[in-house]
Formats: sequence, C-alpha cells, structure tokens
Amino acid sequence: MQRFLDSIAFSQPYLVGLLFMVMVMLFMPGCATAGADSAGRTRNFATTAATTAGGAYIGAREGDGKAKNAAVGAAAGFVVGETINYFNNKAQREAFLAGYEKGQSNAVKQQYWIARDNQRPSVEDGYEETYYEIDVPQTDRDGVRREPTKRVIRVVMPKEETGS
Repeated sequence: MQRFLDSIAFSQPYLVGLLFMVMVMLFMPGCATAGADSAGRTRNFATTAATTAGGAYIGAREGDGKAKNAAVGAAAGFVVGETINYFNNKAQREAFLAGYEKGQSNAVKQQYWIARDNQRPSVEDGYEETYYEIDVPQTDRDGVRREPTKRVIRVVMPKEETGS
C-alpha cells in the first residue's frame, strides 16, 4: 500500500498538470472557431485592461504610492479605455453598415442585369419575337372611367422554316 501511495505522490504534480491541460483543451475550442465579434471583445478587454493598469500605475506614482490614488487612477484609466472602445466600435459599426448597404446595392444591380440578360432573345433558340401596339378605347365600367391608352403586346412564336 505504501508503494502505491508513493507512486501517486510522485505523479501528483503531473496529474495536476494533465488535469489543467485537459481543462484548457475543453475550454479553448471556442477560441479556435471565434469570429470577428469575439476578436473585438478580446481587443476591447485588452484596451481596457491596459488603460486601467496604466491609470493605476500613474495614480500610484503621482500619489506617493497611496492606494486611494492608485484606485482613482485605475478608475480614470478604465473610463478612458471604455471611451476608446466605444469610439472604435462605433467606427467599425459605421464601416460595416456602409459595406452592407453597398453590397445590397450591388446585389440589386446584379439582379437587374441577370433579368435583362434573361429577357434578351437568343439567336439560336428557334423562336422569333414581335411586338404589336394596340389601342385600348375609353371604357366606363362599374362607375370607373378608363381613358384611352396604347398597349404593347409581346408575341413569341416558333420560327417558320423556309423550304429547301
């Protein structure tokens, strides 16, 4: 029994390290698949942490090492960090919206050109297309008066084969 306990005591630091490594591996896959949003949160955290630490250092240095001055400096640094993050995130949101609107505009233009190309007659499709303009007379129906107009009717017919 003593030998078993000695082997466990010898391997305890290794087991603790292995347990820590397993815990890190369980929690890290989210970081590997992180998107731009989590990268922004990491940047925000780093900015706030750096400005808070800098504020605490300056407060402690200028306040003769007193804890109260360090806390005030840290609070001022935190406010500065959050202000930097706010304006940085605001600029990113505006850039994202501008790009999104540009993308929507391009998608509409692309759909327009696709529809236009689809309506263009093909030379080898075996059909011919003609347009007829007709006059629509004035009508009075159900108390509604319709003015005379002109309408265009598109007619697509198979091409007539010429005799050979």
